Amino acid sequence: MLVGAAGVVAVAPAASAQGAPAISRRVVTSFDGTPIVVNLFVPPGVSADAPAPLVLQTHGWGGSGQRKADGFLAELLDAGYIVLTWDQRGFGCSGGEAAIDKPDREGRDVSALVDWALDHAPVARDSSGDPLIGMSGGSYAGGIQTVLAAHDPRIDVITPRVSWFDLRYSLYSGEVVNQGWSLLLYAAGLITTTSGGLDPDCPTFPQAGGLDPAITTAITEGLASGALRSSAAQRFLAASGLGGYGRSHPVSVPTLVVQGSTDTLFDLTDGYRIFDHVRSQGVPAKLVVFCGGHLACPPEYGSADDEAHSDAAVLAWLARYLRGDASVDTGATVEYRTNEGVWRGVDDFAPSDSVAMTGQGQGSLLSIPLLELPDVSKLVDMVTGYSGGLPDLPVTAGQLSAAGDARAFTVPLGRAGDEPLDVVGIPDVEVEVSGLGTEVVLMAKLVDREAGRVLNLQEGAVRVPLLGGSATRSVPMPGLAYTLAPGHHLDLQISTASLMHGNARLPATVDVVASASVPTRHAGPTAPAPSPDTAPGDDNAVPDPAPNAPTPAPGRMPATGGGPNPLVPLLLAATAVITLRLRRA
Repeated sequence: MLVGAAGVVAVAPAASAQGAPAISRRVVTSFDGTPIVVNLFVPPGVSADAPAPLVLQTHGWGGSGQRKADGFLAELLDAGYIVLTWDQRGFGCSGGEAAIDKPDREGRDVSALVDWALDHAPVARDSSGDPLIGMSGGSYAGGIQTVLAAHDPRIDVITPRVSWFDLRYSLYSGEVVNQGWSLLLYAAGLITTTSGGLDPDCPTFPQAGGLDPAITTAITEGLASGALRSSAAQRFLAASGLGGYGRSHPVSVPTLVVQGSTDTLFDLTDGYRIFDHVRSQGVPAKLVVFCGGHLACPPEYGSADDEAHSDAAVLAWLARYLRGDASVDTGATVEYRTNEGVWRGVDDFAPSDSVAMTGQGQGSLLSIPLLELPDVSKLVDMVTGYSGGLPDLPVTAGQLSAAGDARAFTVPLGRAGDEPLDVVGIPDVEVEVSGLGTEVVLMAKLVDREAGRVLNLQEGAVRVPLLGGSATRSVPMPGLAYTLAPGHHLDLQISTASLMHGNARLPATVDVVASASVPTRHAGPTAPAPSPDTAPGDDNAVPDPAPNAPTPAPGRMPATGGGPNPLVPLLLAATAVITLRLRRA
């Protein structure tokens, strides 16, 4: 429901900095008897005579609902919103089995929590009597937002951060298992669901949670065969994403999507698809692209105060579409920042003023069913350098292929001219494959040649059958927001080896013709002249009429939001354990 200013009854003004919020912790019985633990925050000045909109905010995978009035939750309270947090089914102190945000389980849980909140908090309503309810949070707390907005008509606004559109893309894109993230998340889920409710501080103590058995089945299948070949596993993943239930239950409320350019779990293609789905329903939608997410922003990338910028965008979105303040400017339809560290506003992703940089090349590759192992010394360096965000571990980030590796070849695409060149949007990559073998798995990465860096740590993957002798496939590619420095070359690397994705289980020898079309734009005020040694695509220069966004205050972008979340240290520990076990095997 789109709420206009004229349709909103009087609500409490922004809370005063004086006074503390009223905080209560309760156990709510869900639709099937499962106990769900909630935390209700009511800001000072809010009462039955001065009601306020309600914002629902839960936690990331492996976490629990926030219990303290700090961080972004404090900003919501200062803005005058009532906030409800909770431990999702299976996690924290709540019971049941985590099913990855299923509409008929976690979705029905939250609808029951909304019923409870409307009975226990002074929630403002519009002139028709409907309650004013928005949602906030990231990752697992973002996935539940699209679920509820698609199934509960009382939700007015959502602001998912670093979330997914379709888990079949996130974890099984191109029919290739994202084995690094799948293993790490599964390990973290096993630990946290079985231990969270055993805390004596839980109002439900003792209460054991768990994972839906279908999760274990899918993980086992993926590791055993390198693929999810059963329809049951794919149906389970589809039921958790907007790409599945959105066909019959679309999201048609104003939606702000905040997505990380270096997030290799839920990448910019996931975020763009949520954004594009919502705007296709004819309601306001906006996409903010920051640096970070489930992986920390690389230290060599420029600073752009990502957390503060993203928080400000969420608060503006809630003010405009939940409070109904038509005077609030929510900015450009798409805002992005690259490794350059400058915020820019454009009309789409890719922007309408972008021009494709294209290229084609070929090579012969070996596909060898060897176990790919990370460099332990590099892993130790990453872990010891941990500073609050998961580093770009070899099992969760695209890696450069070494020169001379018979399992990889490089295709030159083009070069930036005298000014920086932004790569913004979703690339198209196609491979024509022929050779000997039953199938091959190919990884595609875009590379900044001079920087020696895979753009945004991202790689796409695709499984190609060879029984017919030859086949052509499109590689599902992550979206990108990256700046090539003047004079830097953009290359495409095709490889049969990866630590992040599951490799083919049988050997093959293949010839590959690879072609790419990459959206680029010049963000400067004028277009530079083509360089004398212009490569294909070098003349893709267009002016950028959009001004830079205001510089926000400093801050950090959390990976998943919510309360105390052990996900990062758990993933680091799980990575170390998995690596050591593989080394000993």
